[in-house]
Amino acid sequence: MREVLRRSELFADLDDAALERFEGIARPKALRAEEYLFLLGDSADRLYVVTSGRLSTCLPLSLHGSMQDLTVESKVPGEALGWSALVRPYRFTLSARATEPSEVVGFPRQELVRVLDEDQRVGVLINRRIAEIIGHRLLKMQAMWGRELQRAVADGLGA
Repeated sequence: MREVLRRSELFADLDDAALERFEGIARPKALRAEEYLFLLGDSADRLYVVTSGRLSTCLPLSLHGSMQDLTVESKVPGEALGWSALVRPYRFTLSARATEPSEVVGFPRQELVRVLDEDQRVGVLINRRIAEIIGHRLLKMQAMWGRELQRAVADGLGA
């Protein structure tokens, strides 16, 4: 487990003592293909790192009378998802679904916060990395929104 954490975007560069604390609260979970890890709006009680397989973070949309998932990001081993577990109001802002058989390791919020509070240096580093993940998400959402807005304006001008 330690090597899995060491190779992840969140925990890279942490020393063995810090990795051991995270390893102690890690909860592995296997997912079948197409199984949801969490749904948009669910209580965000865990932060996750993908250990094998691939997950999609997606926005459920009603299209032509049925619900369909719009993929926002694809998460592969080493990447984190579920950062909402550390950001109020602690609700997932997208859904996450395995696109193939996958495994993740989850870190329960209360235990994670305790570990982050015990070592402020580690807490600052992890929170900076969470901020980077959120920043990347915002850029992706902005690009998606911009393309859709541009399409709507172009369609409106052509009408």
